[in-house]
Amino acid sequence: MKKFKKGFTLLEVMIAIGIFGIVAIACLGNYLISLKNIKIVNDKIKILILSEQKIEELKIKNGEIKEKIGNFSDYPDYTWEIQVSDIVIYDTEEDLYLKPYKLIIEGPYNLYSTILPFLLKEK
Repeated sequence: MKKFKKGFTLLEVMIAIGIFGIVAIACLGNYLISLKNIKIVNDKIKILILSEQKIEELKIKNGEIKEKIGNFSDYPDYTWEIQVSDIVIYDTEEDLYLKPYKLIIEGPYNLYSTILPFLLKEK
């Protein structure tokens, strides 16, 4: 009569560990890519919030810009820059003069820019 041993052989255990290792490496790669994407998305959200904050600050100053470049006090890794255009746009319907400004906000992973028209004078 043959006596059967219970348990796994060394070969079966090594194959199982190999399969587990391959799956773990694939999952770890996806996890690291997801972490990088989360950082990029969080950076985009911060940049959009900071750009809205800077736009409102410029609206309060009514287009009187003294500083051309700076950073945000709460977020020192994020910088802003304002480029003033030489072009003046005249709106004939409303009889307004507008001067476009370009606001650029740069973070660790992203760059955002937008054009802002500011009122120069009304006739």
